[in-house]
Amino acid sequence: MAEHPTLDERALLDEHGEQPVPEHPRRSAARVLLSLAAVVPLALAAGALATAPSEDVPSVQRATVESEPGASTRWCQGPLLLPEELLDSGPDSELAVTPPSTAISLRTTSVEPGSSVLFGTVSGSTTQQEDDGSVRAPSITARGADGTDLGDQPVSQDIGVSVLDLPAAEGTPHVTSATSEDGRPVTDTLQSTITSSGDYRSLAVSRCAEPATEARFLGMSTDTGDSSVLVLHNPTERPATASVQLWTEEGPAAMEGRSQVVVAPGAEERVLLESIAAGQAAVGVDVSVLGSPLAMHVQTTERDGLTPGGAEILSPLPAASTELQMPGVDVAGTPPTLVLANPQGVDTTATVEVHGAEGALEIPALEKIEIPAGTVLRTTLDGLPDGTYAVSVRAADPIAAVTRSVRTGKDLPGDTVGAPVDFTLVAPAPALRSHGMSALPIQAGAGELTLIGTADSAVTVVPIAADGSAGAPVDVSVSTGSTTTVTAEQLQIGGGSAAALSVVPEVPGAVHASWMQRADDGAGGVLLSSVPVLSDQGGGEPVVVRLAE
Repeated sequence: MAEHPTLDERALLDEHGEQPVPEHPRRSAARVLLSLAAVVPLALAAGALATAPSEDVPSVQRATVESEPGASTRWCQGPLLLPEELLDSGPDSELAVTPPSTAISLRTTSVEPGSSVLFGTVSGSTTQQEDDGSVRAPSITARGADGTDLGDQPVSQDIGVSVLDLPAAEGTPHVTSATSEDGRPVTDTLQSTITSSGDYRSLAVSRCAEPATEARFLGMSTDTGDSSVLVLHNPTERPATASVQLWTEEGPAAMEGRSQVVVAPGAEERVLLESIAAGQAAVGVDVSVLGSPLAMHVQTTERDGLTPGGAEILSPLPAASTELQMPGVDVAGTPPTLVLANPQGVDTTATVEVHGAEGALEIPALEKIEIPAGTVLRTTLDGLPDGTYAVSVRAADPIAAVTRSVRTGKDLPGDTVGAPVDFTLVAPAPALRSHGMSALPIQAGAGELTLIGTADSAVTVVPIAADGSAGAPVDVSVSTGSTTTVTAEQLQIGGGSAAALSVVPEVPGAVHASWMQRADDGAGGVLLSSVPVLSDQGGGEPVVVRLAE
């Protein structure tokens, strides 16, 4: 008797119109056995995994590399350039001024970080040698404003030091220096310009610097007959915007829409400070840059009627601090003037001391000087005998400071009334940690190194010659609160003037140093300019870069 279809079979018949073929019993059993045979190995494998001992998951090690500091490029300021209005004499040609000299000279000294001169000794290297046995020395390349190679080659000896002298450069050159392995050397470039006569008789020594995003200047004059110009140069291919603020003895100057200065790529902008705050014996300028870093400096020139008053090219000051040391303050008949600036938003006080070879001098009324917020303050340091000193400032809050030194020349012939002068602004010098290195001005003259100690320390000064060799180290002692002076004659090498010097203190951070350069104007007068000795200007720590996933 035929079996009736099930409900599922009826559904299939309804959908396809045919009856399903019944599966053979033996084939069904075989399929069951095959299924079991496939499952059993999988179960055994799972059991083996479950009972196997666990292993630690290995950590992923991301690759890291060290980015070493590369070559250093320093941009120089170029010659003193007067505003057009100062050169315009009107219809009377006899009143036309004589502009300052446009000739500049450069000296660059670069040292391999492992050179013995940075450690206070003079010895040839036996480890840093090329395949031919020559000692590795830094490369130095000087280029003009248009990028053309100026052609001169540095000279070096066997101590890892290179020196490049450019006695007659023009425009605004820049100097690039690298170690023998394309790293960053300990390097310094000084520019000097001298005008021995005329309306802007002066010596101006300035330090060429790398572009920066912040800068501060202090002590410039915008008084009658004086002119000060902030110069902003953009050496990059991207634009920059500089925020500029002037400070005066009355407080922040009203910028009146001139606080933002856009500097196009490769361009230079000049801000005439007397057009913002005229009639000021001393002003301060703060610059903050958004975008590409800028090469910045201030040039300031002075005249008293028809009498030359000197000129300077100013490099940016160090950051504001509660303790400032200014060694190398020259006093010769005219008392120096201390200029203080309080960039903070609150009033503060400062105490001033003047130090000589015998220690601190007694000067009244220099304790707790009140400096209102946002102001510039001048105070004359009267009663000092002729000599060289260090001025120390200690403040309750971070401030900026410079000390103005003046040298008066002999009376000039003709209709000029009064004797010409030249001035310099002695900037704070940083504490020397392991060492300090400074190039010296290319002009031969009566220069001297002045050291001030914040703790007792022995100091070794190594003179470096223009041919890259070094002279015998000069050992001196510096006492707490006292100055020590090393003259250019003490630093001579084979009867010639030193081109640079390395200053190595025995106690790190206990010594500050500045170089004061003096030159004869050819008429019995003295010209002067000052630069601090900087600490650890080269090398730099490598930056560790960790590669992302």
